[in-house]
Amino acid sequence: MIKFFYLFIIVILFSGCNSCNEPTTRKQIYYFDLQAYFGEQAVLLKNKSIVKTVAKNKVAEKQNLIISNWEQEFSLFTESDINKAAWKDSYTKDSTANKIKYTAKEVDLRVRSIEINLQNLKPSKITIVNQGDNYLYHTTDTLTYIPDSLYQIKKHQKVILLGLNNYVITGLIK
Repeated sequence: MIKFFYLFIIVILFSGCNSCNEPTTRKQIYYFDLQAYFGEQAVLLKNKSIVKTVAKNKVAEKQNLIISNWEQEFSLFTESDINKAAWKDSYTKDSTANKIKYTAKEVDLRVRSIEINLQNLKPSKITIVNQGDNYLYHTTDTLTYIPDSLYQIKKHQKVILLGLNNYVITGLIK
């Protein structure tokens, strides 16, 4: 009986040591990782002040702001990430020592191109062109980011019944 008790205790102890070996799902990176890059930039820029200008059809308003949520400020940039398994063969890559450019192969992809200028192997400028079309509207967004200096969002929008609108949001990082 005592041997059975010791055996039972040993089984309980060893079964408690069994680790759970669930496979971890890790995002595959096929292209430049915009989400990770802008996540890093958000941390670096935390609580930095900017001069933000918002213009609609050339009517502009300017403000000095301290941005506490850079993740939200960069949301249009991170939403342009093309690292999805379904898109792994949807973009062509053209690169040199100073530039990487991804261009959409298919006309229905929203992210049309991503161009990354490099200096000392680090991004010195990122330009993203997004486009959306349907029977009600046509929109083209051009997103530009220059680290520690500036970000800009230009939106050209043509909506049936509302007409043509141009928006420009510029943030000069201090």
